[in-house]
Amino acid sequence: MARERVLARVEADLRRGHVHPAMQRLTSLNAAYPDDLELRSRRAALYRQVGNVAEAGRWGFLTEDAGAQEVVSFERSYPGAWRRLRALRVIADPTDRLGPVAGARLAQLVRQAEREGPAPVTWTEFGPRSAEPDSWRDALGCLVATVIGLVLVALTVVGLITVLRWAL
Repeated sequence: MARERVLARVEADLRRGHVHPAMQRLTSLNAAYPDDLELRSRRAALYRQVGNVAEAGRWGFLTEDAGAQEVVSFERSYPGAWRRLRALRVIADPTDRLGPVAGARLAQLVRQAEREGPAPVTWTEFGPRSAEPDSWRDALGCLVATVIGLVLVALTVVGLITVLRWAL
């Protein structure tokens, strides 16, 4: 229900010539429904309308109506197959819902990402990721955050004890 209401507002904005609010509404909808190919198609059409060829290629990449110039512009804007794959902002593997042209385009992108490495592409609940096993580098950020947190807690305790001693 909310999706249809927002889409109606997008259409009303576009009839009045208010492209920016319509774009913002579509962006919000796309964030809420990242795997909705219809929303991607609408967003690509809107970017085409305003002349943003790279973004039209990005959001039209998984549709049948993305032009070759748009796709090339998208590829130029996002160098590296992994960057492009993540820039698509899709969560679930859309291969079974794509048409033949978009399916071939995505399959080629996945092959390029696997060639770039570090590991094969796997689809997780967060989108495409490399199937590389976890390493100590993955845990390093958590370790640093934990150490900083413990230092802050220790400083807070020392500060609290100091304030209590002054008060008494």
